[in-house]
Amino acid sequence: MAHVITTYGGGELFILVFDAIAALFKADRTGMVMSLIRIGLMVGSVYVVMLMFFKNSLQEGAKWFLWVVVATNLLFLPKTTVYIDDPLTKIREKVDNVPFALGAFAGFVSQMGRAITEKVESAFTLPGYMPYHQTGTVFASSLMSQVGQFRIVDPAFKGNMERFINQCVVYDAMIGHKYTLTDLQNTPDIWTLVMTKASPVLGFLYKEGNTPGTIMTCKAGVQKLNALWNAEIAKATALYGSRVQNQTLTKGLFFTHLHNGYQFLSDISKSAEDILKQEIMINAIEESSNNKLSELGAASNYAATKALLQQRTAYTVAGEIAAKTLPLFKNVIEALSYALFIFIVVLALLPNGYKILLTYCGILVWTQLWAPLYAVLNLIMTLYGKSETKSLIGEEGLTLLNSSAIINANADMVTLAAWLSVSIPFISYGILKQGAAAFVGLAQHLGSAMQSAASGAAAETVSGNISLGNVSMGTQAYQN
Repeated sequence: MAHVITTYGGGELFILVFDAIAALFKADRTGMVMSLIRIGLMVGSVYVVMLMFFKNSLQEGAKWFLWVVVATNLLFLPKTTVYIDDPLTKIREKVDNVPFALGAFAGFVSQMGRAITEKVESAFTLPGYMPYHQTGTVFASSLMSQVGQFRIVDPAFKGNMERFINQCVVYDAMIGHKYTLTDLQNTPDIWTLVMTKASPVLGFLYKEGNTPGTIMTCKAGVQKLNALWNAEIAKATALYGSRVQNQTLTKGLFFTHLHNGYQFLSDISKSAEDILKQEIMINAIEESSNNKLSELGAASNYAATKALLQQRTAYTVAGEIAAKTLPLFKNVIEALSYALFIFIVVLALLPNGYKILLTYCGILVWTQLWAPLYAVLNLIMTLYGKSETKSLIGEEGLTLLNSSAIINANADMVTLAAWLSVSIPFISYGILKQGAAAFVGLAQHLGSAMQSAASGAAAETVSGNISLGNVSMGTQAYQN
């Protein structure tokens, strides 16, 4: 009978672990299962003899002997086949000769965890929702935050686009005859606006290859730039969109996910190419403009703003660390739990060894509780991300005016979700052990960043010691 073990992102790691376990548990000379059993029997027999001597009872020896017969012949020596299934990386591989006790129980709790995760997500769902067991945590918001990184990649195209924006777009917006700055800020398709209304009078320097370039009108140059967009989007996607949340994506898969995610978050249907073209144009216009404004408000505004920024920075730093390490942490903990079975063979053959085996089974159940809780967290944060995006994007879609707010809002959702996902091990442990202390520790963990940020900013405000933008490098002191 084959057993399936499901993992989210750790397929290759689990295959290596179970291959190693299968090799170690071979009954021939290349394996070490018989050596482990002999060690367990030797230590266990000495231990049980001492128990029988001090307790003056043969019952301890009889119970131990019965347990050894059951454990060795029904749990450790029989073999089974295990399939490692990773829905995120699309890996499914067969591993033979896995100890029956490990394969059967690990497969059972893994499928139980997967079934609960899928049932939870089928019950707690939204139209167009990207479930955790298929894409990972807050995948739609991750895509939107990653879109903000897209820039023009080709140097020649970048130079020509910058000159076109500076000489054509800026002047046309300033003149206000073809379109105004307000039109430029609020249009959901900047490129179509500037292309269809490009001036036949104004011009810019257009360079091709190693040539010095030629002056051509904006109307003629924009047609040349328009013909290069598809190739530029493909290059940018290969650089910025090939990996999202530790997942390697093809161009087609990235475009599909981006289209679905954008439609889910904004209720507006646009192709991935149009979304990327709009964001690249927004970034190109922003990079071509050097106008920056700054203002300083009252002390109370300073305190609130700095506290919010400190809290956001704390969440961002911890969230970025958690986003990168938590999936790895979960997979490593689970892989170590499976690898621990090698030592469980020895420990389980001691008197009362069944208690050690039950504790080990509890560890496997603990790790399987994470995925369903991640699924619920994913739904909650995705719902908030959708609400935030819809309130910012309006009915028009992604524009120059709302782009930064939308990208930052979704980036906040990603980092906050990663920060909150740190609580999942606490919650699952509290459920398993019925421990209220785990939830108390969880509350302290979630409130620590907010409390430290607010107290630090308030202390500066009360004392009047306001300090901003101080940079210190290479400071040295001698005999102070």
